[in-house]
Amino acid sequence: MLIDRRRFLALSVAATAAACAKTNDAGTGYGGEAGTATTGAPAGGPPSSPLPPPATTPRVSGTTRPAIEGGGPSSTTTSSSGSNRSTSTQAGNGGVATGPARFIDTGPATAGALALTFHTNGDLRLAQRMLDIAKAHNAVFTNFIVGNWLDANPSWGKKLLDGGHELANHTYTHPNFLSLGAAAMDTEIARCRDAIARVTGDGGRFFRPSGTDDGTAQPPAAVLAAAARAGYGIVLGFDVDPLDYKDPGAAAVQQRTLAAAKAGSIVSLHFGHQGTADALDAVLGGLADKGLRTVTVSQLLGA
Repeated sequence: MLIDRRRFLALSVAATAAACAKTNDAGTGYGGEAGTATTGAPAGGPPSSPLPPPATTPRVSGTTRPAIEGGGPSSTTTSSSGSNRSTSTQAGNGGVATGPARFIDTGPATAGALALTFHTNGDLRLAQRMLDIAKAHNAVFTNFIVGNWLDANPSWGKKLLDGGHELANHTYTHPNFLSLGAAAMDTEIARCRDAIARVTGDGGRFFRPSGTDDGTAQPPAAVLAAAARAGYGIVLGFDVDPLDYKDPGAAAVQQRTLAAAKAGSIVSLHFGHQGTADALDAVLGGLADKGLRTVTVSQLLGA
């Protein structure tokens, strides 16, 4: 009888210890520390994989930007590989594009103003000469930046801003943009946006695809969607194109620009071309004679 009671007590103690051990295991998950969610199998099984991180909202300087409709861009961000899948950099309007970007190729004609937009890369000596001419005429530009040029010449971001000019996105390497797939479009826009943001604090308000032959043609849906994914609410075209990138000479650039320019125009010109630099003083003087003043695209559109 005494032996049976001892055996009963031993069995009870063993059962209680087993129950306590099972309770402790349930509080930590498989191989994880207390309070850390993990997935996978117990020890001896396949290695566990962490749960995916929660979805994030594009942010800048730690502040979530509100959504906008149709204005200039705010950006999602890029990872170190140049993809725009994660969040780190905003573009300049303080919002997030909520649908495909809008296309605009001209502004209102009521203010007696127009915007000179320059595809910006090339020789720095020509670029400096053009800024000096602009300063002499109290003129301002919107500079559509080629991102790898700005990365190679980062002081030029501040130089342009100090001159009263506006920076916008013209892709990172200036490819034939319409020939790219969606992922490559995203990378080109995002890398340029982030190059601008590194030196100015934001990614600019407007995007213009490289390789644009007709500034009044509606861009394909893929271009408008890619711009919006990068945070740009406006893809900017142009209604005046003197074809200065074909180097027709200063006289042709001057004549073509002044013949077509009117209030509300958005003019396409280029840094890095001798004929454009040579024509610029006469172009700005001729615009003034026509009663037209230069403003940035943001000023022209009230964006």
